[in-house]
Amino acid sequence: MNFTILSNNMISKKEKITFIAALFFMNVRVDLIGSMSLTELFVLTQIPHLLKWLNEQGKKIPYLNNLTIGFYCLIIVQIIAEFMVHNTFINAAKGIAITIMTLFLMLFFIEKLVKDISLIIWIPICKILGLVIFGDQFGFSETGQTTYFKFYIAPIIASAVYIITLMKWQWIQRYLFLVLFGTSLFIIIGGARSLGFSMFFTTFALLLYNKYKTIKLKRIIPGLIIATIIIQLFLSFIYMPKVKNGEWGSEQNRSQFEKINWNANIFMILFSARTDFIISTIAFLDKPLWGHGSWAIDHTGKYNLLQRKMLGEKKEIDSDTLKMVPSHSVIMGKGVANGIFAFAIFLWIFIKTYSIGLKALSKKSSYNAYLLWTIISSFQLLLFGPPAILKNNGAIAFAVMIALFYLNYLHKRRTLLLRRKISKRRQQVKTSLTNQLHTTI
Repeated sequence: MNFTILSNNMISKKEKITFIAALFFMNVRVDLIGSMSLTELFVLTQIPHLLKWLNEQGKKIPYLNNLTIGFYCLIIVQIIAEFMVHNTFINAAKGIAITIMTLFLMLFFIEKLVKDISLIIWIPICKILGLVIFGDQFGFSETGQTTYFKFYIAPIIASAVYIITLMKWQWIQRYLFLVLFGTSLFIIIGGARSLGFSMFFTTFALLLYNKYKTIKLKRIIPGLIIATIIIQLFLSFIYMPKVKNGEWGSEQNRSQFEKINWNANIFMILFSARTDFIISTIAFLDKPLWGHGSWAIDHTGKYNLLQRKMLGEKKEIDSDTLKMVPSHSVIMGKGVANGIFAFAIFLWIFIKTYSIGLKALSKKSSYNAYLLWTIISSFQLLLFGPPAILKNNGAIAFAVMIALFYLNYLHKRRTLLLRRKISKRRQQVKTSLTNQLHTTI
C-alpha cells in the first residue's frame, strides 16, 4: 500500500531536509531551561506556522484537535499545580516546558510525515548517526562494557534492522519473523533487556496481527494465549536459567533477578528493575492533589531511603541524589509533580494516542513492523523512563502513530468512496438495462 500518494500536499525538498535535520539535531543538546536540543530551539520558532497548519490542515486529522486540547489543559493544570506548591520558577518552567515541547515537536513531525510517510525511514537512520557521531546523550555507554552494549551497540543494531524492514524488500518481508526474533534474542543475550524484550514482543505482536489481520481482542484471544504461554516457557526454562548461569545477560541483570529470587513470572521480570516506578507511585499518593512540584526536593530523604532499601543497597548515596524525589516514569511522574488532575489528563492523552496507534495497523502496510515496534518500545519508555523521554522519543512516537493512522484512515475512506461509486454505477447500468428491456417488450 503506497500511503505517500494519499496526501494532498507534496512535500518540498526543503521540508525533507528540515525533517531529517530536525531528527539529527535532536542529538545535540544545550543547557537552557533544562537540557534542550537544537531541534527544540528551531521548533520554537515554528510555533506560529504549526498553529496555522493545525487550524487549516491538522483539523482534518481525526482526534488530533482533541489531543491538542488535552495538551493545552495539561499545561494549564501544570501551571496551577506549580503555583499551588510554590515551586521555584526554574523547576516549574522545566516541567511545563517538557509538555509544551512535546506538543509542538509532535505537530512538527506529523505535518511532515502526512505529506511523505516514507520519511519514517530517517528516524532509525538518524538514531544511528546520532549514536555514531555524538554517542548516547547521557554518556551511559562510557561507564562499562555492559552499558556500552546496552546504550550504544544494541540501539544501533535495532535501528539497522528496522531500516531494513522499512526498505520494503520482498525477501525481508518473507523472513521478517526470523530476522526480528533472531535480533531480539541477540540483544537480550547481550544484556540490553528492555530493548531486547521490546523487539521480542514486537515479533510476536506482528505474528499475531499477520495471522488474524485485526487487533480485536475477541478474534486474537486464541493466538494471544498461545503466544503468552510460549513467552512464559521461554522465560522460565531458557532465559532465566541462562542468565543465572552467566551464559546470557549482564551482572546487572543477575543482581536485579536475585532481588526477586529468580522468579520467572513475566510481570516480576518487567518490574524487577523498576523501583523508581513504585517509589513514584508512593510519592504521588502522599500528595495526590497538586503533587510535589517538578524536580521536587526530597527534604526528608524518605523516598530515596525507601528506594535504597528496596534495592538492597548499603553504600551511601551522594547528597545531590538524595535531594530529588525519584520520578523515573513519565506517566506516574505527572502525578508526582503536578497531582491527580495532571495525571488524569496525561493518562487520557496516553491511552488515546496508543489506541490511535493500534488503529494505524493495516493489512497490506509495509510499516506494520516499525509501527508495532514504535508502540511497544515507546510504551515501556513512557511507563518506566525519565520525564524528558516524553519530548524526545515520546513526541516522535506519537507523531508516527498519528500520521500512519491518518493515512490509513484516508485509504479506507477513499476505498469506501470508490466502492460506493462502483456500486452506484452498477445500479445505474442495471436500471438502464431494465428500462431498455421494458421498452423492447
